[in-house]
Amino acid sequence: MSFIKDLGKRSTQEKKFTSGEMRLIAIECLQWCAMTAVYYLGLIGIATYDLGGDAFLVAAVTLAHNLMTSIGNAVSGPVIDRIGPRRTTLGSLALSMVASLVMWIIPINVASVMFAAVFLGLTGGFINTCTHTFPAYLVDTPDRRQRLNGHLVLYGNVAFMIGPIIGGVLMGYFPTKVVYLLLSVCMGMAFAVALQCHEVFVPERGKGVGRSHVASGMVDGARIVFHDRKLRVVFLSGFLGFFAFGAFDSLESLYYRDVLRVDIAWLGYLSAVVGLTSAIGSYMLTKMPTERLSIRLLLQSLFLVGVGSIVYVATDQLWVAIVGQLINGFAWGYLEPLQMILTQENTPLTHVGRVTGFVRFGLMSAGVVPLLAAPFLSSVLGVQPVLLGASCVVALVGMAFLMNWRDDPEHS
Repeated sequence: MSFIKDLGKRSTQEKKFTSGEMRLIAIECLQWCAMTAVYYLGLIGIATYDLGGDAFLVAAVTLAHNLMTSIGNAVSGPVIDRIGPRRTTLGSLALSMVASLVMWIIPINVASVMFAAVFLGLTGGFINTCTHTFPAYLVDTPDRRQRLNGHLVLYGNVAFMIGPIIGGVLMGYFPTKVVYLLLSVCMGMAFAVALQCHEVFVPERGKGVGRSHVASGMVDGARIVFHDRKLRVVFLSGFLGFFAFGAFDSLESLYYRDVLRVDIAWLGYLSAVVGLTSAIGSYMLTKMPTERLSIRLLLQSLFLVGVGSIVYVATDQLWVAIVGQLINGFAWGYLEPLQMILTQENTPLTHVGRVTGFVRFGLMSAGVVPLLAAPFLSSVLGVQPVLLGASCVVALVGMAFLMNWRDDPEHS
């Protein structure tokens, strides 16, 4: 009997998160809560409603944000490999806190919103790469990697859901830019948590990018990604799938205003719907057998994202849009942690920062070209047809990769 009790006790202990894992999850929750509120309400929402902007202004703001996020993703990878994810996280959080305080103080106009888009995009790119890289420094087995990455996205999506709701409620009582004060408070709390979040596994000295320049580290990341078959598919399917989402960045708020005919708060509410079902999806992912976490499941998730997006923008009915976002969120709950798990699984610790940074760079930069084209297309075709076409592209990319993928490694 004592043996059975000891075994049960040991099993329970193995299921517990370490203090480092819990701190990383807390950092992810805090940054997503604030960053989501600011992106949807403090950038796109202000540009659309407070400044009365058209598709070109919204495109300019989102272009600046996404471009700087892409740069932050690419540059942060080699930096992480050089100084570690903890120190990179601390610096990024501190800069984000300063930028958000500046935005809270200065008047809202086109110039200040563009400043916020640039600065918060850059720091957000750094923070995002840090949290996607940090699990490799905390856990080293497939089952623990699955559990940590899945729960990281799970709780991050809960924060993704809560953030816009908090922002929407605050904006009901205070000026719109109160979301920047929310961001500053959350980043300060995340900084305090990150101070005690230390790496468990550290690459051997003298290996990896530790002594190289950032530029060469970025080139190394690209070389490693395209040399490995699985990493190549993770990157290319993500890049081509996300390519279409640039149209959403510049037109989605106009779709809410002009097609669904709802107010600014619904930007936050429907984002919360995505966060809810994404949390469900990522939780279900943590319960799957480890051997099921594959490229095939990743591609199936990408296809389902496309299907959900089609439903989301297919009509002018709010309830249909909600159904689309429910589907979308569920698929995202699988897609993002799978990207993280497969990247960490196929990359040595010495290179995981630059590889993660390059993969994230590909995902974020993919939407730049359609972001530029979408305002012109929408002026000719209309907002809804452009978004529907973009959604179809996502679904077709997922289907094409899925039909051509072979689990047999001889098919490269």
